[in-house]
Amino acid sequence: MIKKEDKLIISEQNIINTYNQRQQEQCRLYLGYKKIKQENPSYGYKKIAKILNQPYHKTRWWHCKKHIPTPIQTVNWLKEKGLIPLITNNQNLPLISKVLGVTFGDGGIFGNLNAIFLSSSELEAVKEFGEDLKTIFGDKIEENHRIIEGGEWGHSWCYQNTNRNIIRFFQALGAPIGDKSFTQLIVPIWINIQNNKIKDEFFGSFFGNEIGVPKIHIDKNRLDLFSLGITASDKFAENRFNFLNSIAYYLNQKSIKTGKISINDHKKVNRKGEATKIYRLLISTKLENIVNFIKFIKINYCFYKKDKLSNTLNEFSEIKRQRFSDLLQKGYSEATAMKLLKLTQGDMLRIIEKKS
Repeated sequence: MIKKEDKLIISEQNIINTYNQRQQEQCRLYLGYKKIKQENPSYGYKKIAKILNQPYHKTRWWHCKKHIPTPIQTVNWLKEKGLIPLITNNQNLPLISKVLGVTFGDGGIFGNLNAIFLSSSELEAVKEFGEDLKTIFGDKIEENHRIIEGGEWGHSWCYQNTNRNIIRFFQALGAPIGDKSFTQLIVPIWINIQNNKIKDEFFGSFFGNEIGVPKIHIDKNRLDLFSLGITASDKFAENRFNFLNSIAYYLNQKSIKTGKISINDHKKVNRKGEATKIYRLLISTKLENIVNFIKFIKINYCFYKKDKLSNTLNEFSEIKRQRFSDLLQKGYSEATAMKLLKLTQGDMLRIIEKKS
């Protein structure tokens, strides 16, 4: 029973709609059979078959609780897990959002719907992904999982789970299917209307996969590129701008300053020979902006990026502190030194705290 204050995210029908038209029609007939039988307990399968204009064997199987349509089996499995209907008060919703965010990045769902997966250079990250799925769907799904070691030197890992019920669940939630370079990316509406915790988990997983952490430039006076990049063919250019602008809006709400979206050629092509481009949302590399990113933005399923970003910030702050001190020794005023080093009051507070 859905309470007034709760909102529906996905229903039985949303799961059924992930299947083809033939399967959807079988579900319609089956649910029709169930409704007639419930309203008329004395009716036999033959009478119901006549009402539905279907052959006797179809309703006979249903009467014997056999050959139930596959989508209904999926719905029943998800119901047992307390996931259908999925409503806004579900205690696993933050975790579900966290997993969903992966499917927009280095994870996803294969085009043939054979598995949901996450690829990473960190074994612990893919293990965490598997544990999160287990928390949502139960220990039994481990029967359907495997972790594959890949890469030329064995430096990457891929967690895969072939449970079709899980796959259909995330498909209904809005996960992109197949090669994302040739697929639309749209943040599901239900993510945007949820509380901040839900959004933070979703975007945190996407950032963990796709954020490019800056390094200190060789000349030591600035950071290099801090950006979030995704690929697409020209066909999806508008979609990528819309998608990245929605991310920019999210970051801006968190006091993270973003810049323009740049476009660069990419070597990837699909089987039809369609080329792709990289669309990058640029993020300000000012110290204060980096601090805000570390403070307000989650990074899921990626441990080294958290450390790398913090280390870059600390190292660059120390370089700025030393140069600020050098300028003061040369006779420059604090105001002039700050201007030359492009430091804000917030940057200065950080440098002072770091020194102490």
